[in-house]
Amino acid sequence: MTVEEYARFEEPEDGYKYELVRGVLMVQEPSPGYPHGSLQADLVWRLGNWVRQTGRGKVAVGMGCIIRMTPATVRGPDICIFLEPGSWENTPGNWAKGAPEIAIEVLSPSNRPGAMREKMRDYFEAGALRVWMVDPKTRTVIIHRADGSETIFREGDRLEDPEVLPGFVLELEELFEG
Repeated sequence: MTVEEYARFEEPEDGYKYELVRGVLMVQEPSPGYPHGSLQADLVWRLGNWVRQTGRGKVAVGMGCIIRMTPATVRGPDICIFLEPGSWENTPGNWAKGAPEIAIEVLSPSNRPGAMREKMRDYFEAGALRVWMVDPKTRTVIIHRADGSETIFREGDRLEDPEVLPGFVLELEELFEG
């Protein structure tokens, strides 16, 4: 399947999310439930406040990112942070070309570690600076960097990454409260 064909694909109403990975339509997982959605919404709200305060970037959810045209790969992070927003007009699906600078994945019980590593590799190959893996089960956030390094934040820690999000600080206890 090409990116253009995927842009015309109508997802069935079966409760599953789909991504295009190396030309193959992949069933990702059942649509997430309340804990995942609530955590995602809280992060979007907090990151959106940072964007409004700094006047820098855009936050998006449910957005496809064209990782590569050949073999065709379109990924959809749970949350995208574009520090240098571009125009998505005239792209298949009105999707971003390349990865967001920060791709955030909120983990679900159905996520397999190998699949998440592959997704992370795709984001970095397409230009991401960071990939956050937010794990509600362990109440941790791991910030992965393109150079292979990572920082693990646990409950009681302050999540911050001043290199790419100067001034953004989040107490993890607040994030995982609800």
